[in-house]
Amino acid sequence: MQVYLVGGAVRDQLLNIDVNDMDWVVVGSSPKEMLSQGFIPVGKNFPVFLHSKNKQEYSLARREKKLE
Repeated sequence: MQVYLVGGAVRDQLLNIDVNDMDWVVVGSSPKEMLSQGFIPVGKNFPVFLHSKNKQEYSLARREKKLE
């Protein structure tokens, strides 16, 4: 399992702005593994979990498709 910081936190770090909200993407895991490690499921349309201690969001990597 690999975890990467994503979203506004990356932008804020690059701009030397205080980071207040950290979101993470998880690669190489599954919903079952996340649950077994104590993450709390909160996603409705795709697998998003909260860390049980720091409550930061961890989303499983996914592919998005444009509907035409």
